[in-house]
Amino acid sequence: MNLSSKLHHDAGAHAPKLQDKGTIFRRETAWGYSLSQQDGLCTMRPRAELGLRVLSFLAFLAMAALWLWPGASFALGLLGIKLGLTVFLGVMGLTLGYMAERGLRREVQVDLQRNQLRVVWLNRRDETRLHTVIGFDEIGSVFVRRGPVPGRATHLDVRFGTQGEVETLFEGREEVLRELWYDLNSDLRDEASVSEGPVMPATATEGRRRPLSRKATIKALPRALR
Repeated sequence: MNLSSKLHHDAGAHAPKLQDKGTIFRRETAWGYSLSQQDGLCTMRPRAELGLRVLSFLAFLAMAALWLWPGASFALGLLGIKLGLTVFLGVMGLTLGYMAERGLRREVQVDLQRNQLRVVWLNRRDETRLHTVIGFDEIGSVFVRRGPVPGRATHLDVRFGTQGEVETLFEGREEVLRELWYDLNSDLRDEASVSEGPVMPATATEGRRRPLSRKATIKALPRALR
């Protein structure tokens, strides 16, 4: 399938730089293709991940220093404060360490062999951490959602599951996301034709991580995506 004119093959391709979230690139794979957003921060993310790791180490170091530093006070009046600081620094260190290990680069994978839509995170070592797995048979609709305030970024969302959970795939300029909407619909549905889809209003619903469905590997999409 050829991509629409607003999308570009391969991350190394030269593409006009947008002023919002950048250009969306498609990378072909043996199992399908992956989509990533180039927003001009590709060179900064590895440094940011390294900085998060350093901050995580410093948080744990400060937590240990509260108790092990020579001359540290263990007065009863200070124990509550020190315990509170210990919990805060520990949680902050774990959170920053997790973000550094997970990575800050987000990628959407369309697996045409397993009939899955996956959202993953990649770190500076190109290690992948799975965030969401959605079987094609679980997808109810893929739609473009405008922001509640003019000028805000538009979202490309997927609604899935029996509870109608929503996962945001990309944010950016509406004309770019609508081109991507057409391309995704041609792959995630049986019919080749694509009808005009609705633009949904903004909601506060967020996508949640779902376990892998066994049916996703054997069932085709039961209905056309709207």
